[in-house]
Amino acid sequence: MGFNGEYRPLVGQRSFLLLVMGVLLCEPALAQAQRETTDENVRRRQAERQQQHSPYWDGFILKHQGNCTEAIEKLKPLANRGFGFEDAQTALGECYLQLAGLDVTGGSAPDRQETFEKQKFKTALEWIGKAARAGHFGAQAIMVSLYAAGLGPDDDIIEGAKWAHLYLTNPSRLNLGAPIAAVVSIDQIRESMDKTSWLIGKERARDWVPLYDKKTPPAPTQ
Repeated sequence: MGFNGEYRPLVGQRSFLLLVMGVLLCEPALAQAQRETTDENVRRRQAERQQQHSPYWDGFILKHQGNCTEAIEKLKPLANRGFGFEDAQTALGECYLQLAGLDVTGGSAPDRQETFEKQKFKTALEWIGKAARAGHFGAQAIMVSLYAAGLGPDDDIIEGAKWAHLYLTNPSRLNLGAPIAAVVSIDQIRESMDKTSWLIGKERARDWVPLYDKKTPPAPTQ
Protein backbone atom coordinates (compact mmCIF):
# COMPACT_ATOMS: atom_id res chain seq x y z
CA MET A 1 0.00 0.00 0.00
CA GLY A 2 3.06 2.26 0.18
CA PHE A 3 3.02 5.51 2.10
CA ASN A 4 -0.74 5.82 2.08
CA GLY A 5 -1.39 2.36 3.47
CA GLU A 6 1.43 1.77 5.95
CA TYR A 7 2.95 4.95 7.33
CA ARG A 8 0.01 7.26 7.81
CA PRO A 9 -1.51 5.20 10.69
CA LEU A 10 1.91 5.10 12.38
CA VAL A 11 2.21 8.86 12.19
CA GLY A 12 -1.25 9.20 13.66
CA GLN A 13 -0.36 6.90 16.57
CA ARG A 14 2.87 8.81 17.23
CA SER A 15 1.02 12.16 17.29
CA PHE A 16 -1.53 10.71 19.70
CA LEU A 17 1.21 9.49 22.05
CA LEU A 18 2.93 12.88 22.01
CA LEU A 19 -0.36 14.57 22.82
CA VAL A 20 -0.96 12.24 25.77
CA MET A 21 2.58 12.81 27.09
CA GLY A 22 2.11 16.56 26.82
CA VAL A 23 -1.08 16.39 28.85
CA LEU A 24 0.58 14.23 31.51
CA LEU A 25 3.47 16.67 31.82
CA CYS A 26 1.24 19.72 32.03
CA GLU A 27 -1.23 18.33 34.56
CA PRO A 28 1.14 18.50 37.59
CA ALA A 29 2.01 22.12 36.87
CA LEU A 30 -1.64 23.04 36.42
CA ALA A 31 -2.55 21.20 39.60
CA GLN A 32 0.15 23.08 41.53
CA ALA A 33 -1.11 26.41 40.21
CA GLN A 34 -4.67 25.49 41.21
CA ARG A 35 -3.58 24.47 44.72
CA GLU A 36 -1.72 27.77 45.29
CA THR A 37 -3.50 30.73 46.76
CA THR A 38 -3.01 34.13 45.15
CA ASP A 39 -0.49 35.19 47.81
CA GLU A 40 1.47 31.96 47.45
CA ASN A 41 1.56 32.39 43.69
CA VAL A 42 2.90 35.93 44.04
CA ARG A 43 5.59 34.84 46.51
CA ARG A 44 6.66 31.98 44.25
CA ARG A 45 6.97 34.29 41.24
CA GLN A 46 8.94 36.83 43.27
CA ALA A 47 11.33 34.11 44.41
CA GLU A 48 11.80 32.99 40.80
CA ARG A 49 12.60 36.55 39.72
CA GLN A 50 15.10 36.96 42.56
CA GLN A 51 16.89 33.81 41.46
CA GLN A 52 17.18 35.24 37.95
CA HIS A 53 18.45 38.65 39.18
CA SER A 54 22.20 39.23 38.85
CA PRO A 55 23.74 40.88 41.95
CA TYR A 56 26.30 42.50 39.61
CA TRP A 57 23.87 45.36 38.98
CA ASP A 58 22.96 46.10 42.61
CA GLY A 59 25.64 48.75 43.07
CA PHE A 60 24.83 50.47 39.79
CA ILE A 61 21.13 50.57 40.68
CA LEU A 62 21.86 52.06 44.10
CA LYS A 63 24.14 54.67 42.52
CA HIS A 64 21.44 55.58 40.00
CA GLN A 65 19.02 55.98 42.90
CA GLY A 66 21.44 58.40 44.57
CA ASN A 67 22.36 56.03 47.39
CA CYS A 68 26.13 56.12 46.99
CA THR A 69 26.85 55.08 50.57
CA GLU A 70 25.32 51.64 50.01
CA ALA A 71 26.38 51.54 46.35
CA ILE A 72 30.04 51.71 47.37
CA GLU A 73 29.69 48.52 49.41
CA LYS A 74 28.38 46.71 46.33
CA LEU A 75 30.72 48.29 43.78
CA LYS A 76 34.00 47.96 45.66
CA PRO A 77 34.30 44.14 45.42
CA LEU A 78 33.69 44.39 41.67
CA ALA A 79 36.15 47.25 41.18
CA ASN A 80 38.82 45.35 43.09
CA ARG A 81 38.69 42.58 40.49
CA GLY A 82 40.62 44.82 38.12
CA PHE A 83 40.73 44.37 34.36
CA GLY A 84 37.30 43.96 32.81
CA PHE A 85 35.51 45.75 35.64
CA GLU A 86 36.19 49.34 34.58
CA ASP A 87 32.46 50.13 34.63
CA ALA A 88 32.40 49.35 38.34
CA GLN A 89 35.63 51.30 38.93
CA THR A 90 34.17 54.36 37.20
CA ALA A 91 30.86 54.14 39.07
CA LEU A 92 32.74 53.70 42.34
CA GLY A 93 34.89 56.75 41.62
CA GLU A 94 31.81 58.82 40.78
CA CYS A 95 30.22 57.84 44.08
CA TYR A 96 33.30 58.92 46.00
CA LEU A 97 33.26 62.23 44.13
CA GLN A 98 29.66 62.73 45.16
CA LEU A 99 30.41 61.91 48.79
CA ALA A 100 33.33 64.35 48.63
CA GLY A 101 30.80 67.04 47.73
CA LEU A 102 31.96 67.53 44.13
CA ASP A 103 30.10 68.00 40.88
CA VAL A 104 32.60 68.26 38.04
CA THR A 105 29.85 68.71 35.45
CA GLY A 106 29.29 72.34 36.25
CA GLY A 107 29.40 75.15 38.77
CA SER A 108 32.35 77.06 40.14
CA ALA A 109 35.64 75.22 40.51
CA PRO A 110 36.39 74.25 44.13
CA ASP A 111 39.65 75.07 45.84
CA ARG A 112 42.30 72.56 44.75
CA GLN A 113 44.23 72.34 48.02
CA GLU A 114 41.10 72.00 50.11
CA THR A 115 39.69 69.35 47.80
CA PHE A 116 42.85 67.25 47.78
CA GLU A 117 42.75 67.13 51.56
CA LYS A 118 39.56 65.09 51.37
CA GLN A 119 40.24 61.36 51.51
CA LYS A 120 37.09 60.57 49.56
CA PHE A 121 38.33 62.73 46.69
CA LYS A 122 41.71 60.98 46.69
CA THR A 123 39.95 57.62 46.56
CA ALA A 124 37.72 58.83 43.73
CA LEU A 125 40.75 59.96 41.75
CA GLU A 126 42.41 56.59 42.25
CA TRP A 127 39.47 54.59 40.87
CA ILE A 128 38.68 56.94 38.01
CA GLY A 129 42.36 56.99 37.07
CA LYS A 130 42.49 53.18 36.94
CA ALA A 131 39.51 53.00 34.60
CA ALA A 132 40.67 55.91 32.43
CA ARG A 133 44.14 54.41 31.98
CA ALA A 134 42.50 51.15 30.90
CA GLY A 135 40.61 53.01 28.15
CA HIS A 136 37.15 53.45 29.70
CA PHE A 137 35.72 56.45 27.87
CA GLY A 138 33.36 57.38 30.70
CA ALA A 139 36.28 57.62 33.11
CA GLN A 140 38.27 59.57 30.53
CA ALA A 141 35.44 62.10 30.27
CA ILE A 142 35.57 62.57 34.04
CA MET A 143 39.33 63.07 33.87
CA VAL A 144 38.76 65.82 31.29
CA SER A 145 36.22 67.48 33.58
CA LEU A 146 38.58 67.25 36.55
CA TYR A 147 41.41 68.91 34.64
CA ALA A 148 39.05 71.62 33.39
CA ALA A 149 38.05 72.29 37.00
CA GLY A 150 41.70 72.43 38.11
CA LEU A 151 41.37 69.13 39.96
CA GLY A 152 43.43 66.80 37.79
CA PRO A 153 45.98 64.47 39.40
CA ASP A 154 48.58 67.13 38.54
CA ASP A 155 48.44 70.76 37.45
CA ASP A 156 49.74 70.03 33.93
CA ILE A 157 46.94 71.32 31.73
CA ILE A 158 48.54 69.64 28.69
CA GLU A 159 47.65 66.35 30.36
CA GLY A 160 44.08 67.59 30.31
CA ALA A 161 44.42 68.11 26.56
CA LYS A 162 45.80 64.59 26.25
CA TRP A 163 42.76 63.12 27.99
CA ALA A 164 40.48 65.25 25.85
CA HIS A 165 42.02 63.82 22.68
CA LEU A 166 41.89 60.28 24.08
CA TYR A 167 38.23 60.68 24.95
CA LEU A 168 37.30 62.19 21.57
CA THR A 169 39.04 59.38 19.66
CA ASN A 170 38.15 56.54 22.04
CA PRO A 171 37.30 53.52 19.83
CA SER A 172 34.68 52.15 22.23
CA ARG A 173 32.84 55.46 22.38
CA LEU A 174 32.94 55.83 18.60
CA ASN A 175 31.76 52.25 18.02
CA LEU A 176 28.83 52.76 20.37
CA GLY A 177 28.02 56.12 18.84
CA ALA A 178 27.95 57.65 22.32
CA PRO A 179 27.54 61.44 22.30
CA ILE A 180 30.33 63.67 23.59
CA ALA A 181 29.60 64.15 27.28
CA ALA A 182 32.42 66.56 28.14
CA VAL A 183 31.91 69.29 25.54
CA VAL A 184 32.08 72.20 27.98
CA SER A 185 35.17 70.85 29.74
CA ILE A 186 36.96 70.18 26.45
CA ASP A 187 36.24 73.73 25.30
CA GLN A 188 37.52 75.10 28.62
CA ILE A 189 40.78 73.20 28.29
CA ARG A 190 41.22 74.21 24.66
CA GLU A 191 40.61 77.89 25.44
CA SER A 192 43.02 77.84 28.39
CA MET A 193 46.07 77.09 26.22
CA ASP A 194 47.66 78.11 22.96
CA LYS A 195 47.50 76.01 19.82
CA THR A 196 50.98 74.56 20.34
CA SER A 197 50.11 73.25 23.80
CA TRP A 198 46.89 71.73 22.48
CA LEU A 199 48.86 69.93 19.76
CA ILE A 200 51.38 68.68 22.32
CA GLY A 201 48.48 67.13 24.19
CA LYS A 202 47.38 65.51 20.95
CA GLU A 203 50.87 64.04 20.46
CA ARG A 204 50.81 62.64 23.98
CA ALA A 205 47.51 60.98 23.17
CA ARG A 206 49.01 59.39 20.07
CA ASP A 207 51.88 57.94 22.11
CA TRP A 208 49.56 56.73 24.87
CA VAL A 209 48.99 53.02 25.48
CA PRO A 210 46.39 51.58 27.85
CA LEU A 211 47.50 50.39 31.26
CA TYR A 212 45.35 47.62 32.64
CA ASP A 213 44.88 47.04 36.32
CA LYS A 214 46.09 43.65 37.50
CA LYS A 215 43.25 41.22 37.91
CA THR A 216 42.69 40.18 41.50
CA PRO A 217 41.11 36.88 42.58
CA PRO A 218 37.34 36.86 42.04
CA ALA A 219 35.07 37.62 44.94
CA PRO A 220 33.81 34.53 46.80
CA THR A 221 30.43 33.27 45.65
CA GLN A 222 27.59 33.61 48.06
